[in-house]
Amino acid sequence: MIIGESVTLLPFDQKFAPLTLDWINKADVRDGTGTEGPVSDLEHQRWYERTVGDPTQRVFIIGEGVGRDAAAIGVIGLRNINMRYRSAQYWIYIGREECRGKRLAFQATVLLLGFGFNTLGLNRIWLQVKSTNSRAVRLYEQLGFVREGTGRQEIFIDGHFEDMLHYSILESEYRTRYSRPQSLT
Repeated sequence: MIIGESVTLLPFDQKFAPLTLDWINKADVRDGTGTEGPVSDLEHQRWYERTVGDPTQRVFIIGEGVGRDAAAIGVIGLRNINMRYRSAQYWIYIGREECRGKRLAFQATVLLLGFGFNTLGLNRIWLQVKSTNSRAVRLYEQLGFVREGTGRQEIFIDGHFEDMLHYSILESEYRTRYSRPQSLT
């Protein structure tokens, strides 16, 4: 567990699989993640097994609250972890709609960044986001991610092309912004 002030990053245990399947089958979550859906039980089980068995990924359940009893509200992770280049791709979604807009994604991301930079020794954490996802763009900029560019018409979704924005945060930028160490238990 990685424990913050009001958010805990919990291990992505099998017991959370039915809940994450429910979340990923919500249209608004799929739209934000780019997941094609609906996702079947079997597809989700295979995804879960690939994900937890992949050494280039670290995935956590976002829990609202402190400690083991924190209530699951979303999923956050790093993928494409490249130890040679010391970089990884960040991703997140809040599955419980009533928990959006409460700064829980912000707090969870700060914890994940600390894990990436302090525990894994990464130098750069990057992300991609649809240019039309203004809520996510605002979150990433508030967190200190720096916009690196635009992938013009990078994805084709719902019958049209959309631009993707590319952001990253470096270890030195993280240290300047978030100098207080996080609790890891």
